Amino acid sequence: MAGELIYFLPLPNRLDSISGRETIELNGYSRIALGVEHRVRNSNPTFAGDARSDERLVTLIKILPDGFTMTRGFYIGRFQPYHNGHHNVVDTIAEEVDELVLGIGSAGDSHSRHDPFTAGERIMMITKSLVDYDLVTYAVPIEDLDRNSVWVSHVQSMSPDFDVAYSNNPLVIRLFEEAGVEVRQSPMFNRDVLEGTEVRDRMVEGGDWQRLVPDSVVEVIEEIDGIDRIQQVSDSDSNGPT
Repeated sequence: MAGELIYFLPLPNRLDSISGRETIELNGYSRIALGVEHRVRNSNPTFAGDARSDERLVTLIKILPDGFTMTRGFYIGRFQPYHNGHHNVVDTIAEEVDELVLGIGSAGDSHSRHDPFTAGERIMMITKSLVDYDLVTYAVPIEDLDRNSVWVSHVQSMSPDFDVAYSNNPLVIRLFEEAGVEVRQSPMFNRDVLEGTEVRDRMVEGGDWQRLVPDSVVEVIEEIDGIDRIQQVSDSDSNGPT
């Protein structure tokens, strides 16, 4: 159940640890994330939408106080493919936000050397790579828009609401700032190697691309026969249309 959030409405009154060594009294509304096993005793039998039992075993990592304001971040990239550089960025962002939207940029582009994978395939890569994260994530496709002045509105119309955007792209930063969105610099990791062009070049040239991406991405690319695809479309790009 890693990565889920359970909402108790309106409460559990108390949490008793299985070891019996710890009791946490709760008042009002509390949001509980998963990680350490506890048994919940709830005076209101409604438990996370399930009214069948007034006692359930759940796993907790933290209890957030009443009045806590959730922060949702937004991180956009083409993710062609999702690689370890992206993964490291998500690791860092996860320390600052409660939920993260990953915008799949250029969602309509695929089957070229520059953009070999479809939006659906990139969503698979991201979803499988983050399945064990204790972070709620949303992967949403964002199609290109040629009018920069309304690009942020376009993104917002395709995405869940978010509080802060992460980017190092000067244009993206400018557009978000002009729209009144808080922007934070996303960290950069070993960009000489951990960047999409290097990964795609290695795929085309038969190099060691696998160590530059999460294992789940390797599995997705093998499932869709992605190496054969990018090598074939690269030949087409080089020769031009017939």
